[in-house]
Amino acid sequence: MTRDDASDTLPTPKEILATHEEIERAYDMKYTGVRVAAPKLKLERIVRGADDYDDLYHRAAYLLRKLVTAHLFEDGNKRTAWVTVRKYLADNGETPARRDSNAGRVLRRIRRYDVAEIAEWLEAGEIDESRLGP
Repeated sequence: MTRDDASDTLPTPKEILATHEEIERAYDMKYTGVRVAAPKLKLERIVRGADDYDDLYHRAAYLLRKLVTAHLFEDGNKRTAWVTVRKYLADNGETPARRDSNAGRVLRRIRRYDVAEIAEWLEAGEIDESRLGP
């Protein structure tokens, strides 16, 4: 899947790192910093992967899943992923359909869903909740 419309701009690695730094400050995290040697390189790969998808919600879903599962930071990976994706959607005139406590549950179990399922959840608020349990 390659997209033809480049009207939206994906976040840059620098922007993602800045978002994470803001989250570290806002939550006064005990464990700060990155866990990988070359975070910008890893983030560039994630952003390039998102660019392969055709639509905004699939790109957002890919970013969300990869930013959470790559575990690039000592702490705050899910928060950084969620804030990054919400900002990306907002910058493109959209918002996630669900922003309630269900979001935290989905982020904690994100490996149980593929990109298409996450995109559907972001756009329509629907996801197989039976897979959110322990």
